[in-house]
Amino acid sequence: MKKLILALSLLISPPLFAQEAMSILWSNLAPGSADLPPASNINLALDGKVVIIPGFIVPLDGQGKAQTKNFLLTPQQGACFHKPPSPPNQLIHVTFDQAVDVPGPEQPIYIAGKLTIKSAQAGFAKTGYHLQGIEAIAYPVQVSSTDTHTAHNH
Repeated sequence: MKKLILALSLLISPPLFAQEAMSILWSNLAPGSADLPPASNINLALDGKVVIIPGFIVPLDGQGKAQTKNFLLTPQQGACFHKPPSPPNQLIHVTFDQAVDVPGPEQPIYIAGKLTIKSAQAGFAKTGYHLQGIEAIAYPVQVSSTDTHTAHNH
């Protein structure tokens, strides 16, 4: 009887993802010409959409931790506090309810979640988007550093 109730409840429950995630690239976040100011070169059509985008994590809740709930997602490998940040339309402030694993600085990751247009100061950079994370998905290919002598330490 318990199995029947469980099966029926799964059939009538709403799906976990109300909408399928739309795969986007960084160029989708800044659809206008390159000479537009970054603050106005944002994609209004993506506001409120569930998306999945690849990128690199820059933790905002402490460097060197194995997990994070609060980070910047950037298109550039090696983004860091001591380098000039990307423009706001190329930075996403990501928050998760539960901590996710932080890959190495040279390892990209896919992040799925609900994207909103939100200009904010997040850590050392101004962001143009916020993403409420749903899932962090490991990149299918492990990227290894070609030079082990230039470790990125803080």
